[in-house]
Amino acid sequence: MAERVIYSREEIEERVDVPQIVEIELRHLIEERLKQCGMYYRLFSRIKTSASLARKYQIKEYSESKKIQDLIGLRIDVYFEDDLSICQDFLEEMFQLVEWAESEQNDDEFRPMKKNGVFRLPEYLKKQISDDTWDMCIDTTMEIQLKTVFFEGWHEIEHDMKYKGGELWEGKKSTARYFNSILATLELCDKSLVSLFENLGHDLYKEGNWAGMMKAHYRLKIDDRPMYPELEEILDNDHREQNIGKLLFKTKRQVLIRELLSLPRRIPININTITALVNNCVIHDERLDRLFHEKDVFNDGADHIVEEVSFRQMEPLRKNTVFHAKVHLSTFKYSAHEGCEEAARLTWQWMIEKYGSLFKELPRSPQNVFKEILGYRLRFTYEPERSYWKMYVTNIDLEAPGQVWVVEAECFPGERWQMLDVRNSYAVAEERRNYLNRYFSCPRFYSNIADRIGVFDVRYCSSVRRVIKTEQVNKIIDLIRHSKRSFPVCLFISKEENGWLDEGWLDHFRIADFTKMAGRYTHIYTCNTELGREIINAMGISYDGEPGVHVFKAHCIMKDGTVRDMKHVYYGSQDIADCSYGRQQLRTGGKRFDIVHGGQAFYYKLLHEMRDEMLIESDVEISPEAEVTLEEYQP
Repeated sequence: MAERVIYSREEIEERVDVPQIVEIELRHLIEERLKQCGMYYRLFSRIKTSASLARKYQIKEYSESKKIQDLIGLRIDVYFEDDLSICQDFLEEMFQLVEWAESEQNDDEFRPMKKNGVFRLPEYLKKQISDDTWDMCIDTTMEIQLKTVFFEGWHEIEHDMKYKGGELWEGKKSTARYFNSILATLELCDKSLVSLFENLGHDLYKEGNWAGMMKAHYRLKIDDRPMYPELEEILDNDHREQNIGKLLFKTKRQVLIRELLSLPRRIPININTITALVNNCVIHDERLDRLFHEKDVFNDGADHIVEEVSFRQMEPLRKNTVFHAKVHLSTFKYSAHEGCEEAARLTWQWMIEKYGSLFKELPRSPQNVFKEILGYRLRFTYEPERSYWKMYVTNIDLEAPGQVWVVEAECFPGERWQMLDVRNSYAVAEERRNYLNRYFSCPRFYSNIADRIGVFDVRYCSSVRRVIKTEQVNKIIDLIRHSKRSFPVCLFISKEENGWLDEGWLDHFRIADFTKMAGRYTHIYTCNTELGREIINAMGISYDGEPGVHVFKAHCIMKDGTVRDMKHVYYGSQDIADCSYGRQQLRTGGKRFDIVHGGQAFYYKLLHEMRDEMLIESDVEISPEAEVTLEEYQP
């Protein structure tokens, strides 16, 4: 039986750290969907305080097998009972569901109607929370409650005055019964409100009041843009047995909301757009098709969709690194001096393409330059006689208000070979630090340098898949062990089929795409189980000979002087098959979040993990050991 844990408030305050931006982003994701479908709602959220967590550990038993699941909680209060199931559906599309808990109903008593959903935190938000948090029997989940506003009013009183104040009700059975009977009245109100508007909508339909009918029937936040006269004329004059007005009234509200949520962006919700959507999915009338096409109905009024703007005091900006590589330039194609000049040319070409429209007088080849215009700065120092150049550029982010990008690169002679140091960062106010923009962002000139010149980090890096041969085993072992290695090593071990690696298994998680994407900042190798066993055993790690992926992180000297030792992570075939990954995608009109599983999920998970290695704020000295010869650095 798992051992119960109890933590004090002081321990919780020291170890549990959930940035407020996590709560803000979850609210934003959910609220965008609620606004998109025009639902009447109230949204609440909270992060459990240390006092609340300490009390929870005291009154309930938590262990490694039973963890706290509501560190972050959100509640959606809807105004109409049938919106509960609609919210339930779109939440399951947005987040990875763990379970739903619903109140059981029977004929003998009234109980609160509520739905409590437990969902996995999106990966990109989970990473914002301190690692110590997950070591305290706290699950990587959040709880989302769904209630109606009638029930929520009753429940808040019940929670504070009855659930937490049970002593008030001792010996007061008749009073408690009377209190619970109020719930029955509220449940009747929930159902009656829906029926009232349905009946009202039917009456308005009979009267030919099309706008009023749609407002009552669909019960959404509809703006006051008037009905197109042409549309009103069609509805008034259409007297077929299955007339358009009747089809609009017969179309279920859930069908319209599903159509609204399926759109790639928010649109104005009014009588015209509602009719256009219902026509697209149910009616299919050619006259309406022509009318709405001519009117460009979904963009008619879109300029009035505005977001709330808050005004805050100005704050200094802080830099956050989203890519950092300090490598040697390869001498396989160029000498050290030639490699420096070619790297300068590739970087200058990128700079011209990116900033040439702003600074039109820029020369066409690398030179000493300093240019500045409001919001943009460019500095390039070029000293080819010393095999040296340095670049520093800044620009405002046109898509993220209050954010500035900073790209720095320096190429200089090392102890034995030419060095290249590239850093890409964004700068934001302190309160937005580690916000969603902490994503991997590799400057394109670095990719061009890696592909055309070549870079090495103890060994040569390649974006083309490499298969280990018997004579290379010792070199791979040396690479993994090397104390100056700064890039991670990914070793894919596959079974053989007729003397060849099992390509079907490797393609399951897109190894070719992974190598192409990550090979410029990750050492990636494949081998069979025989050579894999030899390499893994040499690391002092037991290995069962099964196909899998071994990841060896790099040794890092952090800025505070501490050393992060090499870490080994193993993913077996079952780990890959069971993998799930939440992809946050930027699409027209905002963010979308979906879940993929199996090999496809593992591809994203591993790529994200390798990119995270490039975000570590470190000062790594990677000069090779004196006794290592140049040949060991070449492919």
